[in-house]
Amino acid sequence: MSTGETLARYGVAFVLTQAIEVPIYRRALGVRPLVAFGASLITHPIVCFVMPALWRTLYVAAIRGDPRFVLGETGYFLGYGVVAEGFAVAVEAAYFWKAGITARRAFGWALAANAASSLLGVALRAATGWP
Repeated sequence: MSTGETLARYGVAFVLTQAIEVPIYRRALGVRPLVAFGASLITHPIVCFVMPALWRTLYVAAIRGDPRFVLGETGYFLGYGVVAEGFAVAVEAAYFWKAGITARRAFGWALAANAASSLLGVALRAATGWP
């Protein structure tokens, strides 16, 4: 995939993530638009550009340690999702907690918002190949 296509896909994914998560955070947590926007602004680039390499490194180390950990394509994708989205939920929850939201509410809504945007992304990818 070319750099241009990678950036185009990232841009689409970022806009869709914000379109889903910002309204959830605004309504559920009562935060200002820029505060809601800031959560994914922090995590999204890391999830898209850092986490794939981190997951690959963890996966290779695991299968070198025990070849029974070899995963199929779906298992590999789901493993990445758990690592990447787990990171996003944890960081976004901490971000909102630091903004004065209780830890329980921050975590619950970070989980809900990330689940919604992830499911949309997976559905769009399955249906269209994008982002």
